[in-house]
Amino acid sequence: MLKFIFNKSFLTHVAIAIAVVLLGVWILLKFIDGYTNNGQTITVPSLSGLTPSEIEEVLKDKNLRFEIIDSVYAEKAEKGVVLDQFPAADDMVKENRTIYVTVSKIIPPKIAIPDVVDMSQRLAIAKLQSYGLKIGRLDYTPSECLNCVVKLNIRGKEVRPNDLVSKGSVINLTLGSGTSYEKVLVPYLVNLSKQEAQSKLQESFLNMGAEIYEDCKTTSDSLSAKIYKQSQTANSAINMGYSIDVWFTCDPSKINYNPPTDTLNSNP
Repeated sequence: MLKFIFNKSFLTHVAIAIAVVLLGVWILLKFIDGYTNNGQTITVPSLSGLTPSEIEEVLKDKNLRFEIIDSVYAEKAEKGVVLDQFPAADDMVKENRTIYVTVSKIIPPKIAIPDVVDMSQRLAIAKLQSYGLKIGRLDYTPSECLNCVVKLNIRGKEVRPNDLVSKGSVINLTLGSGTSYEKVLVPYLVNLSKQEAQSKLQESFLNMGAEIYEDCKTTSDSLSAKIYKQSQTANSAINMGYSIDVWFTCDPSKINYNPPTDTLNSNP
């Protein structure tokens, strides 16, 4: 038996069989390696802010695919562009991997206008904004209810509670001025951003009029501009609903912040 096992011919056949098995395993591994592109990975590009047609251009040379899995409303984003993606940018993936993206809605969703008629100005504005609506002009009309909402309009067309409008629409409010035209004090707006000034004017039952931008080279610059001049002197008395023109600048050296003494005292 031992002679047979250690027979040269037998050992040769065993060696050949082992070699054939190893060769088969090697060929199989090479086939799997080629079929799955094992070890070959691609860096996922950033698709943020791109439209579907732009995504196709970016991915076609990378042997990657994409699929839109959701669309959401994003007020500040461009319409129809990528907001989120998976896998994320700079992740490593295999060829033919699908990148799943979420895009911004092209058409804003419709919402029903909440009932704010007869509500105070402050509560009405808060409620409308909570529904994703923007506040435009504040106009006044004689009414027994001082600073209560009398009616609403969009671009001059009256709208009523439960009317369907696009989310993000600008709503103008007509408020009651009491039985006579009430006067209010002009707030000090110097060194405020546009959003801060609008909020302060609304608190004083006033509107922002013309907006003049100076020393701002780009639209992005203008977003950080501050007011350095206003058309009506702070603390002067004017009718509610009056519009205040403001001048913005991107040059901080032009801003002379010198609020009236009583303004400082009222805002410790």
